[in-house]
Amino acid sequence: MSNILLTGASGLLGTHMRRWFAARGRSVVATDIRTSADGGDIVLADLSDRSAVDALMQRDISAVVHLGAHATEAGWRTILDANIVAAYNIFEAARQAGVRRLIYASSYHVVGMYPAGDLPLGPDAAVRPDSLYGVSKVFGEALGRLYFDKFGIECLAIRICTAGDPGTPREARLWCNRDDLAGLIEAGLDAPELGYRMVYGISANPNAPVPVENGANLGWRPTHASPELGTHDPHAELDPADPRHKLLGGAFALWGHPDD
Repeated sequence: MSNILLTGASGLLGTHMRRWFAARGRSVVATDIRTSADGGDIVLADLSDRSAVDALMQRDISAVVHLGAHATEAGWRTILDANIVAAYNIFEAARQAGVRRLIYASSYHVVGMYPAGDLPLGPDAAVRPDSLYGVSKVFGEALGRLYFDKFGIECLAIRICTAGDPGTPREARLWCNRDDLAGLIEAGLDAPELGYRMVYGISANPNAPVPVENGANLGWRPTHASPELGTHDPHAELDPADPRHKLLGGAFALWGHPDD
């Protein structure tokens, strides 16, 4: 039986995906740079090490779900190794191993410098990253486009929004339920023809600043929405004096250069 290679498998989303795939009987090679908190079977590998990635691709891999990355802003060297070099290694090792489909975890921070007054964004809005982290995700999306157009590797780039529990009304507008995200990933894996697509990973929240019905052509629609949490109200007015509300990327758009 062929396997799905799941990177970042010890993280918040990776742990959820391991359990999701296991419940559906899907065979997975799970990898991360660290062991899992729940004792799951993890192949330890540093994705910035090309030889380690090549070895992973030799495990009868049919598709890759690439969640592995440094998940917030950091200095250039960290972002370069964990997000840019690692993404290139994944795409290129997949090409050389004959893997034909890849799900790439991007982020809404690729458009984080849009003023709040410009929202909601259309699906074709130009990228405006808010951080080195956001830049690294633009790079990964561009790799996906290149590797489909030139080498035929189908790719779904998912711009994941707030994946943790929302702590503010702003985050409640951006919330992405983990089951919604897992369903979107599975839709990308199972689509008869995927090509290259970008979809926002977001639940059906009121006042969402990005499209919530943007995966219908994959047969996917979110089935959750942040009001079900009963915590922060996405209908609530956002304080215009709070600088985090001026740009889509929130605090990411306010931070200075991490290497200063």
